[in-house]
This record gives sequence, structure tokens and C-alpha cells, in this order.
Amino acid sequence: MPIDNNKLKGMLFGAFYGDAYSLGGHWVYDTNELLNANLKLDECNNPLSSYHPTKVKGDFTHYGDQMLWLLESLASEQKFSLVDFGNAWNNNMQEYKGYIDGASNHTLEKLATEKNYFACGSLSSDLSAVSRIFPLIVKYHNEPDDMQEAIKLHTILTHMNKDLIQVGNFFGELALALLRGGDLEKSIEASYKHFGENIISWVEQAKEVLHLEAKEAIAKLGQACSVTGAFASTMYILLKYHNNFHNALRENLLAGGESAARGMLIGGLLGIIHNEDVLNTPSKEQINKNHEIEELLKKII
Repeated sequence: MPIDNNKLKGMLFGAFYGDAYSLGGHWVYDTNELLNANLKLDECNNPLSSYHPTKVKGDFTHYGDQMLWLLESLASEQKFSLVDFGNAWNNNMQEYKGYIDGASNHTLEKLATEKNYFACGSLSSDLSAVSRIFPLIVKYHNEPDDMQEAIKLHTILTHMNKDLIQVGNFFGELALALLRGGDLEKSIEASYKHFGENIISWVEQAKEVLHLEAKEAIAKLGQACSVTGAFASTMYILLKYHNNFHNALRENLLAGGESAARGMLIGGLLGIIHNEDVLNTPSKEQINKNHEIEELLKKII
């Protein structure tokens, strides 16, 4: 059965919007500061954090920018090529004005001495590496084995971490289930126990705090970048707030910390389910590069 293109578009724009929306509060860990910052919670905002001095309302964090470079590479090559994406990533980073995180700095240093895209990734466990995968799912939604291989290769460019590869494969499989009409809770329940002990443990941790409100739950599970807490926090938001795209992103933002990495995954996955809320509301238009993404998407969908 063919997959509805609106679901694919909702997924990709949902991920980009999840990043742009999260920019306003990204890496602010004090939830009281977020609550009192007069953020406009129904739209994107200028960043509060000093980590993003070059960014303005509707821009992406450095995660969304890298996802855009991946989309550009796929549109150009009509397939995933680690060499092409690696070249594009490296070239863009040479002149990049946004934040460059530790994993990216490690990869840049390795590439400066030896251009081997299969051996330049850091040991970082930051969830953000997986948050960029949605263009790959769009391109390979009818070829699941190729999709999972592309997710793995894409991840190791900057993050040589087994947990992240497993997490990427988990989210890829979950996205395919949702694209084919699966229920989110049932799809998670049917698959997560097949992805190793860590993922089983993190999903169980998320399920154990579903009775708590988002700020308390994510403070308990982990606000920070590492997949150890960030995966469980992402699963918590998905399980508790999956019935409302905008409310899920709002609760994620106000819970603080690494909201952008979580927000891209939440936005992408819930964008499949609530694609009309992404495509037929002002959300999509708030993204400063939405027209550029639209044109690139036409080349791979």
C-alpha cells in the first residue's frame, strides 16, 4: 500500500519545526526561567540561550542545519552517499556561524588529518545525531533495509556509538510503522523489546513516570544531551502527549535542557500522525527556510 505523501511531508516539516520551535528555549535548564521568559508558546521565538547568538526566530539550531545539509545531499545524489554527505557536512562546517558542538569538533579535527568518513566519528552519546534522520526515512520509506543502513552510516559520521545506532534503527522502524497507519503506543509496544537491554530499560523508565507532569518527569529522566536520559525523556513526551502535536512540543520546550534534539524526534514522529496540523497551519510557514525545504523535498519524495 503506497504511503500518503502528506505523511512524509508532515514528518519532515514536523522535524524541522520541532527544531525551530525548540530554538527559543534550547539549553535553558531552569524551567522557572523558561516559564517566566514571556516566550510565545504558539510560535517560534528568538533564542534565550547565549549558545545561539547568530540565530533568530524561525531559524534552526545546529541540529536542524545539519539535517538540511543531509536533505540537500539526498536531493543532489538521489541516494545516501556517506562520502557526498561527509563532504557537504565538512565544507559547510568550515564556514559555519552557528554553534559547533564537541562531537562536530572531534569529527572536523579527524577529517583535517585524514579524510576517512568511516572513522571520523566521536564517541559522543548525544541523542542529536539520531534527530537528523528524517530525510533518510523520506527517501527510503519503501526500502527499509537500505533505510536502516543509511541511518547507521549517517550516524557514524559524527557519533561512533552503538547505542545511538540502535536508537536510530528503533526510531526508523517506528516511523515506518506510523507511516503505514500504525498506532503510536501499539507500535512502540510491539517493537521496543527487540532493540537491546538499554532501549528496553529506557522505555520502561519513561512508562514509569507517565503519571507525572512533563517538567517533573523529564527532570527525573534527564534533561541533558546524552542518549541515556534524552531517549527516555523523548519517549515520555511521545507516550503522554501524542494526541496533540503542538502541546507535545510545548511541554517538551518548557521541560528544559536538550529540547531541540528531543523536539526534532517528537515533531517528526507526531508530524506523521498530525500531518494536517503541520502542513495546514502557520507552523510550516514559521520556518525561515520552509520554501527551500519544499523544493528539496520534491526531488526525493
